[in-house]
Amino acid sequence: MNELLTIDVLICSFNKGVVKVDQVLLPPAEGVRYILAYQYTDERYLEMLPDSLRQRDDVTVFSYRGQGLSANRNQALSLSKSDIVLFTDDDSRISEDTFSTLREVFSAHPSLDVAFFQATSYTGRLLKHYPKEECEVVAPTLEYSLSTIEKGCRRASIQGIIRYDERFGLGTQFLTCGEEDVWVYDAARNGLKMRYFPRKVVETNMMLKQSMIYVDAGVQRSYGAFQYYIHGFMAVFHCLAFAFSSTRKGYTHFFPMLRHMTEGIRYMRQNSQ
Repeated sequence: MNELLTIDVLICSFNKGVVKVDQVLLPPAEGVRYILAYQYTDERYLEMLPDSLRQRDDVTVFSYRGQGLSANRNQALSLSKSDIVLFTDDDSRISEDTFSTLREVFSAHPSLDVAFFQATSYTGRLLKHYPKEECEVVAPTLEYSLSTIEKGCRRASIQGIIRYDERFGLGTQFLTCGEEDVWVYDAARNGLKMRYFPRKVVETNMMLKQSMIYVDAGVQRSYGAFQYYIHGFMAVFHCLAFAFSSTRKGYTHFFPMLRHMTEGIRYMRQNSQ
């Protein structure tokens, strides 16, 4: 009989968002633990930690002063010791059959490192236009964005190997998204086996930041920065082509978009790591 795969649910929360963490937790289940990485900017927020979290043996709370979702995800992963990790946020709800789905997928695919699934809104509407069939993931896809809350990972395949780039993501001042594309690019570059499965694992009320590419300066800077991350100086030509195409379709204005994207490139050149 196969040994039951253990699962750590890595919950990231920030300041007053911690009051919603109770909604993420499911009833205690064999082989499942919850790790809450809680960032705060003022100690007064510590008073908002629900007492119920400390009353559960399957919940570990790690509180620290800081800011930045990418840094928080890295912190949560560093505390994990399970076979499988599932990233989630304080405004997400895990489906009742998520744990059985994770165990089934990773048991059936012993060489699989990362599995991507589907997310819906609270009303059951799919978050994106997902592929209808199971498929391999070899790079950040143009068809739809790959989100952190949709993926389960074999812990040993990523811990100490793949980190979220802390220059990108929610909570930063300049590159407000793009960390997920960087993560997938790094995972592919490191030879991780990734696959998409058309099965729901989570509900959320999140708005996809990337969908604001035509109107949000932070998203445009993040796009330029990501292009530089993967293409180096050739990123300028990719950004020129994208700005021209977007303008021709009537989605945006050419020069403001191009300026923001080149600001992202400049930021990466000045903040190498």
